[in-house]
Amino acid sequence: MMNLFSVFDPTSYFGINLNWVIMLIVFMFFPMKYYLVESGLLSMYKTLFMSVSKVFKEVSFPNYLALNFLCVMTFMYLFLSNLLGLFPFIFTSTAHPFITLGLGLVFWMSFFLMGFTCKFKESCAHLVPEGSPFLLSPLMVMIESVSHLIRPFTLSIRLAANMMAGHLIIGLLSSISMISVFGFFGSLLLQNMLFVLEFGVSIIQGFVFSILLLLYALEYY
Repeated sequence: MMNLFSVFDPTSYFGINLNWVIMLIVFMFFPMKYYLVESGLLSMYKTLFMSVSKVFKEVSFPNYLALNFLCVMTFMYLFLSNLLGLFPFIFTSTAHPFITLGLGLVFWMSFFLMGFTCKFKESCAHLVPEGSPFLLSPLMVMIESVSHLIRPFTLSIRLAANMMAGHLIIGLLSSISMISVFGFFGSLLLQNMLFVLEFGVSIIQGFVFSILLLLYALEYY
């Protein structure tokens, strides 16, 4: 007859008493907020996220929450990519036209095709500005069509050019430091000033790219 108390005997597998693992498994069912304490960086990140999301919601209110979330996450991705590019020996992906053109073309083409597929009349109505003379309508359609087609290129080149220009200027200023002692300290001061400016450009360019994406998407819907 089996001893009723044998269930409490430690069971060993490969020399390891797995009975006591239950003491750790219990903690897996506790909410993570009891284990994690927000750092200053995480708090700043969440504050920035909520502030940008609030601005985007004012533009897309009261609908299009999915588009709002997509554009906010695009901003956070671009902001972090731009920010990481400020550190030495890190490739600035957003300064390369292939990367920015890929983002711009994919997003714009998605919004364009979805708008003309779901709401063809409303999307076509944007090709003729309100109040345009009837006789000039064919010409306005051609002009607006060209302006719509170059949007992804202007959107992408703007981001790449701004990010590339700042890095090039910092690189040129660093060459001045080899001339003399005065040039070294002058170059150091100017580079620090430009570094602060580039930090602001990282935020602004990510915000401009994302808010324009949202405006283009709302125009096609």
